[in-house]
Amino acid sequence: MEENHMHKRLAVTTAVDVIVGNIDLLSQILLYLPARSLIRFCLVCKLWFYIITRTQFRLSHCRTLALSNALPHSGVYFYNCLTNLQKIDSIPLNDNVTSLPPVPLLDQVAAKTGSSIKVTQSCNGLLMCVITSKNEVSDLKLGFVCNAAKNEYHPLPNPYVKYYEVVYGYYLIFDPSEPPYYKAFCIKRLGTTFRGFFFGSRDVEVSVYVPGTESWRSCCRFYANYTTRFDSGVFWNGAIHWIGEDSSVHFDAKSEEVVMKNMPPRPQGDFAEKIRYFGEWGGHLHLVQVQSRYAKKFNVLELDKYTWKWSVKYRVHLARLISTFPEMVKQTSYGTQYVFSILSVIRGEKEENSVLLLTIPGKVVAYNLVHKTAKVVRELPGEVGHTLHSNHVSAYQYTESLFPVRKWNIIPK
Repeated sequence: MEENHMHKRLAVTTAVDVIVGNIDLLSQILLYLPARSLIRFCLVCKLWFYIITRTQFRLSHCRTLALSNALPHSGVYFYNCLTNLQKIDSIPLNDNVTSLPPVPLLDQVAAKTGSSIKVTQSCNGLLMCVITSKNEVSDLKLGFVCNAAKNEYHPLPNPYVKYYEVVYGYYLIFDPSEPPYYKAFCIKRLGTTFRGFFFGSRDVEVSVYVPGTESWRSCCRFYANYTTRFDSGVFWNGAIHWIGEDSSVHFDAKSEEVVMKNMPPRPQGDFAEKIRYFGEWGGHLHLVQVQSRYAKKFNVLELDKYTWKWSVKYRVHLARLISTFPEMVKQTSYGTQYVFSILSVIRGEKEENSVLLLTIPGKVVAYNLVHKTAKVVRELPGEVGHTLHSNHVSAYQYTESLFPVRKWNIIPK
């Protein structure tokens, strides 16, 4: 009996030794583990470190998880107050994640250059960051692609051809399942230079950058409505989307064409104040418009990717939330204002788990869109800055990823 038990133990030990000593076999097993586990496993031994840190393995890992639909969002980064853009906060949304990694790039660049840098977009685990510095004519903007999980970033090439050009923003399209994996896009306003001064038009140019190249490639131009908000774009259904007062604009990554669509009817008044949220979650594109900046009742709209029509997905009335948290009520010379900012519309695997993630003074609250209940998910130091209320994009999804953002030319099998 003892001899049989010993033989079994030896057989198990031999099998483990075979796996541990076989790079190809071990690599195949590690491909299916979460990124956060692999980052810790780099400390196991030199062999594991060698396997996990190879560019080939990191690209293959992202592709494997994407194809198996195993890339859930682990949390969100958000700005508590837009008047202090160097301080980004975070909330984990996964029971297996206790905290999100810091983004030291923000502090490092600010300390080194004295310029402001802000996260402007997230896409499948990568963050787009934009650094802004001033010259005597306009703001100069440069982009960085950042992987917070690995604390890596890649500065994008300078897109300025002329000194007086105006860059509206940088945007990211990242599909881990197929090459070239990620592309960066830049939108510039076109114009002419006369005697040292730049005279801009409403024509804008879209340029594309692919990792491994050294410069931007101009791919299309179009006429933009002056109300289109190019300060932040949302990736959904294979395209970057921007919204304007009467129409929305989306840029298709594959065809590299610009398409304009009608916006849903909106309340009368200032466009910037009526848009309280525009974002994507789990393949769903959402929009929140309000009657006034003091509204406590509004609808969450969703865009159908087949018909391209907006429809009401949720009807929200925050009366119960306001009665639970009276600190949301603020008396102003214009009347009663309800202090909150919509960070994200989070769709659950089950409809009853879908929530509206809100900041209110001193707290982040998850408001269940089906049961109309609220749960405090984070205490915040101080109140939400008033400038955050009218910002329609202030939260950025975080997905764990090993994807290498630095220059590489390896195409995984």
